[in-house]
Amino acid sequence: MLKEISEFTNSIILGTALILILCGFIVFNLIMYYLKRKKHLKEQESMKKEFKAALIQTEFEVQEQTRKNLASELHDNIGQLLSLTNVTLASININEKAKTKQKIDDTLNLVTKSIKELRQLSKIIYGEQLLQQGLIPTIEQEIIWLQRNGQFLIEFINEIENTDITNTDKDLFIFRLLQESINNIIKHAEADKIIIHLKYVNDTMQLTIQDNGIGFNSTEKINEQNGLGLLNMQKRINLLKGRMHIDSIKNLGTKIIFIIPYP
Repeated sequence: MLKEISEFTNSIILGTALILILCGFIVFNLIMYYLKRKKHLKEQESMKKEFKAALIQTEFEVQEQTRKNLASELHDNIGQLLSLTNVTLASININEKAKTKQKIDDTLNLVTKSIKELRQLSKIIYGEQLLQQGLIPTIEQEIIWLQRNGQFLIEFINEIENTDITNTDKDLFIFRLLQESINNIIKHAEADKIIIHLKYVNDTMQLTIQDNGIGFNSTEKINEQNGLGLLNMQKRINLLKGRMHIDSIKNLGTKIIFIIPYP
């Protein structure tokens, strides 16, 4: 009888211990889940803040590049046209009727060209407003701007068929990555041809910029603090949870590919 009571007591103790261990295990896992979730939410919030800060910085950089383009255009093109207009008007002698008519016609032509250039500038200003016109028109406008000086032969391959697909925040980052890549080509590549390829594949936006320049060692440049701005590009790509691939061969040019989850 005492033996049976002892076995029964031991069973109760063992069962209670198992229940307590199981409860402890459940409570432990609940606590760990809560802590992990809290950490995850904190990381998400931190990433949101970082993304927002990077977005603001990118907007500023796009605007700054636009201002540089405007300043250059005003100085190099419209400034010259207006100077020529002023010189032509100043040289008019009303006593020389034949020459006066020709100079007036020349002045009108210069004024017409100036108006066209100003209209073009208004498009450049509008080009920074991605929220209103979308990624593809903005890239097309940037290409028009690049082609104006005749330094580069530029080919734009657009394989985006569904224009309803959009993400304005990511569009801004993508456009800035394009600007940074082109600035590198202008400053360092010694190229005369640029190919820009945009396509949408498997829920990703893929932007490829290729040139026929002198190339460079991409590994060394990425590791440099300010190597062609590649480190900055990599940070943007990381924020977008995307990938960046660089294929560069000395004297054979460079191809840089950005693959970004989209939208």
